[in-house]
Amino acid sequence: MLYMKTRVTFRVAEDLAETLRRLPNQTQFVERALREALRDECPTCAGTGRVSIQRVKVSNFRDAALPPLQREVALQLKSIVELGRRSAATRVELSRARGGMSFVLARGTEVLLRGTLGKAGSHLGASAARS
Repeated sequence: MLYMKTRVTFRVAEDLAETLRRLPNQTQFVERALREALRDECPTCAGTGRVSIQRVKVSNFRDAALPPLQREVALQLKSIVELGRRSAATRVELSRARGGMSFVLARGTEVLLRGTLGKAGSHLGASAARS
């Protein structure tokens, strides 16, 4: 049985093309890289290749019965929200915690980061759990 392949042409940066040309089997390398890349759907763009601009929603302080923010905690929370924007997070959930407040940074149902914010500093911990 004859195995036929289809030729595909695309443009890449010059340095990438030079590196690719040095490989012993360029076709095999590109096929493996494409199969790997296409195997899983991108969690940020859901496979569309485009990320819609979404605002990071932060818990309502009144609804969550949170105390007024002290300056140190406010600066920490600002950093968490900025991280959320850069990582395409969709929400920051806040709740009371001993000595400050706890947070969960999430994109859809995926928890990206959780931790606590307080006067003594922040405590961060990554989580692969679903919220």
